[in-house]
Amino acid sequence: MGHRKKIKIITIDLNDKYEGLVVRMKSPSLGKLRRLMGTINRDELDTDLIDGIITLIAEHLVSWTLEDEEGRELPATADEVGDLDMVMLLDISNAWVGNVTNVDADLGKDSQSGEQFPGQPVTMEAL
Repeated sequence: MGHRKKIKIITIDLNDKYEGLVVRMKSPSLGKLRRLMGTINRDELDTDLIDGIITLIAEHLVSWTLEDEEGRELPATADEVGDLDMVMLLDISNAWVGNVTNVDADLGKDSQSGEQFPGQPVTMEAL
């Protein structure tokens, strides 16, 4: 029996730009992450690149709190992702990449890194 790969779910709070919007997405593989980062950092986007972003977001989308003009919840589907405006699509993409690639600021704060081990250093001599 081997190790089972667990899919990490990332919660992205976009409330600062889109009131009430929270998106939950699966963490991407490194290959897909590299492809997405290369795509969203291009100066010009063509239809193939946009289709690629839509597909990648839709494949990893778990849920969102997006509603239509009447207040009805929109399903987290590829069709709905394709109906987003370009700015919102890129905002979601950038936030997703940012959440996946950022290192927690508290990581390693409790580490003893750089401190000397208490006690006398081991004396070494040539053989």
